[in-house]
Amino acid sequence: MAKRFRNCVGPQVRTLRKKKELTQDQLAARLQLAGLHTFDRVTVAKIESQIRSVYDFELSVLSEVLGVPSDELLPSQRQLKASLDDLMAGGK
Repeated sequence: MAKRFRNCVGPQVRTLRKKKELTQDQLAARLQLAGLHTFDRVTVAKIESQIRSVYDFELSVLSEVLGVPSDELLPSQRQLKASLDDLMAGGK
C-alpha cells in the first residue's frame, strides 16, 4: 500500500472559508466554476480535515478562489516543523 501524505493547508482553508462566511457547499461551487469540476462539499470537508491530499494545481485554484497568495495557505515554518512527522506518516 502506498504511503499517503496528508495536506498541511486544510486548517487555513477552513479559517479563510469561515472568514469569508462561505459554507463548504459555496466554496465547492466556486472551485467548480474555477475549473475543479469534481470538487463537492465532501471534498472540501476532507481537505479541511486533512484527510485528503491537495495537489499543487488545486492549491493554486484554492488560493485564487479564497483571494490569497498560495503561500498564505501554508503553515508557518515553526508549525510545519512541529507537525512534519505526523504529516509524513499520514497522521495529520
